[in-house]
Amino acid sequence: MTFKLLNSLDISDGTQIRRISLYEGELTTIPSEHRADILIVSSFPDDYIPTSTSLIGALERSGLSVGMLAKSKAYDLRGTCSFWLSHPISGAASKLNVGQVACFEPLVRGEPPALVGDLFRGLFPFLDTSKDQTVAMPLLATGDQGWQKAAMLKAILEAAAHWLARGLPIRELKIVERNPDHASKLVSFMDEFKKTITQVNLAPRSSTPYDVFLSFSSHDGEAAVKAGDELKRGRDAVNVFDFRLSIDKGSSWQTEIDSAISSSKIVIAILSPQYFKSPECQEELQQARLRNKRSPQPILFPIYWSDIGQELALWIQTINYADCREQNYSNLATAISRLPLK
Repeated sequence: MTFKLLNSLDISDGTQIRRISLYEGELTTIPSEHRADILIVSSFPDDYIPTSTSLIGALERSGLSVGMLAKSKAYDLRGTCSFWLSHPISGAASKLNVGQVACFEPLVRGEPPALVGDLFRGLFPFLDTSKDQTVAMPLLATGDQGWQKAAMLKAILEAAAHWLARGLPIRELKIVERNPDHASKLVSFMDEFKKTITQVNLAPRSSTPYDVFLSFSSHDGEAAVKAGDELKRGRDAVNVFDFRLSIDKGSSWQTEIDSAISSSKIVIAILSPQYFKSPECQEELQQARLRNKRSPQPILFPIYWSDIGQELALWIQTINYADCREQNYSNLATAISRLPLK
């Protein structure tokens, strides 16, 4: 069976068009022209038994053992992003036209529809930002895990559209369904989804022009207050987004945050162990990272507030970060005073 394009949705990130596509086909026989830099599969936690009905089983029969890949994971992010990533595929299995395997194990943390957004957020650091990649997946968690295909397609479309609109470097996300009858029903569902989504929904712009977006864990609220005070010291009318003060009662908090982080002149991220444990903070950091990558001027300024017990990611160390450990208010004030705000 070859890949047959059934439907697609184009997403603009402001500079280029990215695509979510629905295909009918077999992920065990990916044609070379559809090579996937990352193939996403799903499983029960630590369960890679190659059953007769699962993609993991079909891959095993085609010469690629997910169980063997799991014994030597390149990165294990199941505790924060619900997936692990394999080392590059080599040897005889490379004939499958797959660069790496990401295994989505949502039941470690919750229900699959609610966690696919974490999957895309978590993939960001492993995608080569110098080129756009192709990612392929089935309808995750709809095989042996038994989740409804329509529910998972909706969750995947919403999460993928959200991140592609923010510049996630995926040229095309290929969602592949092998059953022709199921595939035809999914076409109609995708058509309905396309009617409800607009670019305004995907990449909102704030009606309030913020100068600074403060990204922080509630645990570090005192540091955020200090940062806000320092931002306004000696500056005229600096408008700071602090989620505790800037979101109107009854508003959609996620929309407000997306809008503010998309339009603020700079983003300050107050880094601590609690920050890196928060999915919301991680999403804000990755959105700011995407903006920073595309901006001619730096917009992301991390402040290292409390030691996380390991080395910061190299990409953070290379982009204007200020070392204010351990909760050094004097260093914080100095870092704020040097920010490029007029």
